Amino acid sequence: MRMILLLLLVGLFSQAHATVHTVNVNSLSFSPANITINQGDTVRWVKNAGVHNIRESGGTPDTVFYSGAPNGAAFTYNFAFNAPLVGTYNYRCDVHFSVGMTGSVTVNPPPCLAPDSLVIAAESPAVRLWWRAPQAGHYDAYSTTDPLLTTPPPGAGWTLEGGVDMAAPGQATLLLNSLSDQRMIVVVQDCTP
Repeated sequence: MRMILLLLLVGLFSQAHATVHTVNVNSLSFSPANITINQGDTVRWVKNAGVHNIRESGGTPDTVFYSGAPNGAAFTYNFAFNAPLVGTYNYRCDVHFSVGMTGSVTVNPPPCLAPDSLVIAAESPAVRLWWRAPQAGHYDAYSTTDPLLTTPPPGAGWTLEGGVDMAAPGQATLLLNSLSDQRMIVVVQDCTP
């Protein structure tokens, strides 16, 4: 069997670092009123004047975030949207929501993490792939005989060789028919953080 070129790929996702997003609390509005962030990011509401507060108002029985009773003092209120928080969270100023002082925070789920430490072993007449799956999800193995193919799988020039569902992070393995002179890529297609 000849050498098989191995690559690891995570589609369009990459791991991001937590970010702080600032929302200014103005006389009768939030600026910006509607923001989109990633899970793990923090929203910082900054108020310098007026009688205001911040209260999540999504209709859930329990308020997810709340800055406290409205007051006239300047304040900074931080809330980290950590796991398991995802989706859209509407919020308001309790004093001024009837005149439109509302906003929303849309929290994107965390990005899929790249599989890593891919190893191949020949097991006549098959090939076994091992890799570390850093999170639960579905992983697919693709091959190509075209060493110049630059487009990522799935797509033209790639052959789906098999897939593995991982219920938890750990060592993934996939037994394939012999694939000599192939370039292999393992792709996470769907992840469950």
